[in-house]
Amino acid sequence: METTLHRCSTPRHPLSASASRSAWVWCGGLAVAALLAGAVRVLPWVLDPDVPARAALPFARGVAELAIEAAVMVGWPIGWALAAQRFAERGEARAMMLLGESPAKTALAQWRIAWPLAGVLALASALGALDASAPGRMAQDLVSQARAACAAATTPRTYSVPFVDATWLCHPGSPPILYGSGPGALRSVAFSAKSATIAGDMRRIDLDDARFSSASMNANVHANHVVLHGMSPFTHASNVPPIERAIIAVLAAAIAAAAAVWACVTGRARGQLVAIAIAAAGPLAALGLMRALERAEAPAAWFLLTPIASAVFPAVLAMMKRGC
Repeated sequence: METTLHRCSTPRHPLSASASRSAWVWCGGLAVAALLAGAVRVLPWVLDPDVPARAALPFARGVAELAIEAAVMVGWPIGWALAAQRFAERGEARAMMLLGESPAKTALAQWRIAWPLAGVLALASALGALDASAPGRMAQDLVSQARAACAAATTPRTYSVPFVDATWLCHPGSPPILYGSGPGALRSVAFSAKSATIAGDMRRIDLDDARFSSASMNANVHANHVVLHGMSPFTHASNVPPIERAIIAVLAAAIAAAAAVWACVTGRARGQLVAIAIAAAGPLAALGLMRALERAEAPAAWFLLTPIASAVFPAVLAMMKRGC
């Protein structure tokens, strides 16, 4: 006697295929636009002959992480909203409600197609938070990349290090020499060193084989190793752990996307412009709040308000548009 086992699987929701395609199209389009806008900031360094191309890569990486994070946070809800709006216009949403499926269940039924979007967003957000939590890591990367380019130079030349206010002096056959001015109160003091290590919070710099000179004090000092403490960094470190930021970003985008689907299925978002406005309200509010909390150096717990803002703003806008 033979027994055949058939795998049972839950059928895919009628909205899922179009919602997935629409979300990826919007995320991809917004990512391209954001990356092009970010390239405007990196392009001057790339075109500057005194800045090695490889030294611009760390900054370009940070710009790309922020661009992808913003693109997915905004594109995901908009893509789902427009698919749901077409779903409602064709009458399929009403048919599903007649079969007993509530608008909230329609929105929650899209969880299967949300995982890839959530994964991309979580990765971009976590990597961005990793760099933001230790801005000195990017500065150190800039110094290291410029030094590597200097060491490979075949003719005498100089390479500037963006943000660090220092220049590598390159001479074939000799170790690269970093030349610059001191930070903060030491701005009038010129220094040179064979290597530099910048702390993650940018409040400490280690210099090897360092020489200091000051015309105002008529002094010249040489030290094998110097540690400079208490500097004020050009930017502050974010106090949100990468995993927490990734979770918050994914929750904010997922809540906004579900709220947009609900608004379209219930008829509160009629027309593509209204659907886009409601879908974009949540992630834009979340991104704005995250940036404001970062600038204010707010405690990490305050960032939990971000998903709440992502839910409140589209809901309020949907209520205002009810019946329109």
